[in-house]
Amino acid sequence: MKIRGVEVDFNFLDADDVERFEKEAEKVQYECKQKEKIEMSTSQIIREECKIINNFFDNVFGEGVSLEIFKGKSNLEEHIKAFEDIVKEKIEKQKDLQNTFDRYQPNREQRRYNQYHKGRK
Repeated sequence: MKIRGVEVDFNFLDADDVERFEKEAEKVQYECKQKEKIEMSTSQIIREECKIINNFFDNVFGEGVSLEIFKGKSNLEEHIKAFEDIVKEKIEKQKDLQNTFDRYQPNREQRRYNQYHKGRK
């Protein structure tokens, strides 16, 4: 999978990868809320928010990935955009997975009908 041109070893259909993603995404939300409670200058807020997102990328996709993606910059707009992109990707993969489940797992009524009418013409 590629994130802003950086190849990472990650699959949204791998349970371990998704679990790590979900845990770290919750952590981002929690840490951002905690930082809101602290009085800081604008530059400090930007650096702290970028640091939180850097940690997310490093913890989910591998140490040093955030440095490759953001080139050491603390541009909050770029960080938020990258985070939003990866969350959107997860949502799309979940939709695809649900569609696959829906195609290959008939509902209970259909299974009952098939079982009852098995062998009848």
